[in-house]
Amino acid sequence: MTVESRRSRLVTFRVSADEYHTLASACITRRVRSISELARTAIQQWLKEPSTSSPLDTELQHVERRIEALAQEIERLQYLAKLQRQMPSGKFTTQ
Repeated sequence: MTVESRRSRLVTFRVSADEYHTLASACITRRVRSISELARTAIQQWLKEPSTSSPLDTELQHVERRIEALAQEIERLQYLAKLQRQMPSGKFTTQ
């Protein structure tokens, strides 16, 4: 390990007893030296992954598309209502 890449910063977080045992078991299963190494590796892999949409983001995009479709339909209906008012008989057909 070079001087530049020497690990000199500390990151801590708390876990429950159950979470700790799960992490310790994962270290044994994956043959990782420590929970720190497991966490470091997992975070580095997570950071390398392309950003994915969360279910909430996906649902929000769906709602935005539906709102846009409704806005377009309102505009279409307003246009048809305007045409109907302009027709002398008040009757028209759309094709």
